[in-house]
Amino acid sequence: MQKINFFNKTKTLVLKHKIISSIIILVLLVGGYYGYNFFSKTNTETRYILTSVAKGMITASVSGTGQVESADSRDVKAEASGKITYLNSNAKTGNTITKGTLIASIDNTDALKTVTSKKRAIENAEDNLETAKIALDKLIGSDESNPTVKQDAEKDLTKAYEDGYNAVSSVFLDLPSIMKGLDDILYGNTFISYQDNIDYYTSVASTYDSTADVFKNSAEISYKKARTDYDANFKNYKASNIYSDTEDISSLIVEAYNTTREIVQSVKDAVNLIQFYKDTLTTHRGQTNSVADTHISSLSSYLSIANSDVSSLFSSTSTIDKDVQAITDSTNTIRTSRLDVKSKEQAVEDAKTALEDAQDALSDYYIYANLTGVVSSVDIKSGDDISSGSVVTTIITKSKIAKITLSESDIADIKVGDKAILTFDAIEDLTITGGVIEVDSAGTASSGVVSYGLEIAFDTNSDSVKSGMSASATIITNSKSDVLTIPTTAVKSNNDGTYYVQVLSKAYDLTDKTNSIKGVVSATAPTAKTITIGLSDETNTEITGGLSENDQVVVRISTTTTASSSSSRSSAPPNSILNTNGPGGAGGPPGM
Repeated sequence: MQKINFFNKTKTLVLKHKIISSIIILVLLVGGYYGYNFFSKTNTETRYILTSVAKGMITASVSGTGQVESADSRDVKAEASGKITYLNSNAKTGNTITKGTLIASIDNTDALKTVTSKKRAIENAEDNLETAKIALDKLIGSDESNPTVKQDAEKDLTKAYEDGYNAVSSVFLDLPSIMKGLDDILYGNTFISYQDNIDYYTSVASTYDSTADVFKNSAEISYKKARTDYDANFKNYKASNIYSDTEDISSLIVEAYNTTREIVQSVKDAVNLIQFYKDTLTTHRGQTNSVADTHISSLSSYLSIANSDVSSLFSSTSTIDKDVQAITDSTNTIRTSRLDVKSKEQAVEDAKTALEDAQDALSDYYIYANLTGVVSSVDIKSGDDISSGSVVTTIITKSKIAKITLSESDIADIKVGDKAILTFDAIEDLTITGGVIEVDSAGTASSGVVSYGLEIAFDTNSDSVKSGMSASATIITNSKSDVLTIPTTAVKSNNDGTYYVQVLSKAYDLTDKTNSIKGVVSATAPTAKTITIGLSDETNTEITGGLSENDQVVVRISTTTTASSSSSRSSAPPNSILNTNGPGGAGGPPGM
């Protein structure tokens, strides 16, 4: 009853004071809105979990399942062709032989030569790589942002401008005397006090040949052009110095080059006029004035000097153009050198792979017992020629083998002699090592799926392992030690099939557990760095290019969001090669 009265009183109060009540309700709503936003405010912090590139071992393997069987007898077959050069004297019918015993060897002369050749190829490839690296280092120097090759090109260009200006200075030591001498020869009064020499030569020659005016006109036009250009060029030269802007110096060199060519032409036209005078008078048995010979001699000297100046100025402009282009080309030169290093790194890897193949082929020339037992027959003798796949001997044994089934994609990497690790569903904590002794050459198709079988001989027998038991095998297909590795989760792929990692702009102390476990906070986002990869196992990937030992890469990114009562943490990077939703699609790197 009291609650109803309170409600009624409140209602009456609100109706009487509508404006005040509306203001109170509005304040409560606004306050509630901002209060909610304040208390639900979130903060996000991104941390980068880092790891260092380290040297380690990478072991690639293939797994499969099958069953245990008893091996009553097993053929030992040759894996290569050739002449038998050695036969174990104990390999006789009825004798016991243990697994791993050398039964026979085949002439391996050619195989040894191949191995030696491959070793030499590696040495040559490594020498070429070292030479390429030295060349690249020489191009870059100590400051990659301002490489040595660019600095050298810039120094050469600076010197080229200085040499060009000096060439102009040298030219303007020659040209004044040439222009004065040319003026004296054409417009002096050597013959008649009131007549210019050019008019004298023309008028005398015209007495016999009216074409003399043509030579006179050519000499006058080229002289006036040379004089105009010379006066303007000389003025510009006097207003400059060796410290002028490079553009001004370039312009001055080109201007001097063109002016000097005009002067050369003027000198040639003057020579042609005087020579015409001499030739005409000689033809008509007239007497030439000896001064003409003096003028031609002087003009010839001017011509030699001017031509030398033209050549010097042309060389200066060519050198400047070449050095300007060299600065532009310096970036391409470094890029080409980097590609050369990368190519030679790949050549080293290819040579090493070829050596491994040759060494594998060499091992085929040695025939070992693939399991322990009694020799039931020997099908060869020393000196025989045998073919790959031929039966050498048969061994009777009561030891166990595991018959394993693999898919067609997995069987490609398996070969006889590969080591294997066996476990058994029925026997916990039992692990037996073994080796592949046979691989099916033809597959079996079932419901469109092709599978292949292989047999693994046990290195040791255990009475607890019975025929028919289920077995799981991990077959080691490849192994590398002392190689650069990083966690596979740090490797990402692009759609074009290339791989990269994320790196931060600076290195961190990863011996600090806070940094190594919780991650680091970076003011700048990580950048992508292209890498090349090799072998991969379940956890690590071999790095063959793009990173060095102790370089730091991002393994994953952790984003923590704090609110009133919530937090979240990100998973592995979306582009990890273990994440099928990232760029590059499903699957890991080659070698897995």
